[in-house]
Amino acid sequence: MRRFFLNGAIAALMALAVPVTAHATTLKIYPVLIQLDGKTPVQTMTIENSSDALARMQVRVVAWRQDDGRDLFEDTRDILANPPLFEVAAGAQQIARFGLRTTAGTTEKSYRIFLEEIPTERPLAPGEVRTLLRVSIPIFVPAPGAQPLLDWQLSGAGDRQVAVTVRNSGGAHIHLNRIDIRRADGSALTTRQESIYILPGATRNLLLDTSAMVRAGEKLTLDATSDTQRLSVNLVSQTGSHGVGDH
Repeated sequence: MRRFFLNGAIAALMALAVPVTAHATTLKIYPVLIQLDGKTPVQTMTIENSSDALARMQVRVVAWRQDDGRDLFEDTRDILANPPLFEVAAGAQQIARFGLRTTAGTTEKSYRIFLEEIPTERPLAPGEVRTLLRVSIPIFVPAPGAQPLLDWQLSGAGDRQVAVTVRNSGGAHIHLNRIDIRRADGSALTTRQESIYILPGATRNLLLDTSAMVRAGEKLTLDATSDTQRLSVNLVSQTGSHGVGDH
């Protein structure tokens, strides 16, 4: 097991999938991460409708936590979204405001904005399918001086797989977007490119395909890229597999 400190990560888009259909709404949204604190208790977001049709939108803010590798959401009154419902004409834009209604704690607080398209009353033509847009964007309320603290474990999990467990025992989130694992001679075993948020106190289990079998006791190097820096840690593969249910 290896432990090291990281600076707080700032900025990233977790999941923004714009449907590609003849009648899908296309929105440009910025920023894609919001941070609120006592000095900046209100932030704005711009939603621009790039399609040729009116878009009706709903905005919800929920508390966000992670348990057993799952993202869990709960109703909250900590952050006010205004307006909660609005229309954006074709080629127009809307400003949404988010106001902080809580105070910072000893651990960073995490939330998610859900921006969801509401169906219009326009009848569909025969054979037409309308895909509705749903965007999720993170909000963080930082704790003074808090930063991530990661613990890594790695073990062989089959003929050509490794199980990687990473726990964040620090007070702030980390956002990883790439993991590389190399052998002691520098040869590459695997690369994983994915947006991975790990909130304070949370654990993520990853099952990665490798180019060759990993033996128990083998020395490996894991490189991880976050929003702010590239991280590197030396690991020794453990015996057996554990916690491989999170893909």
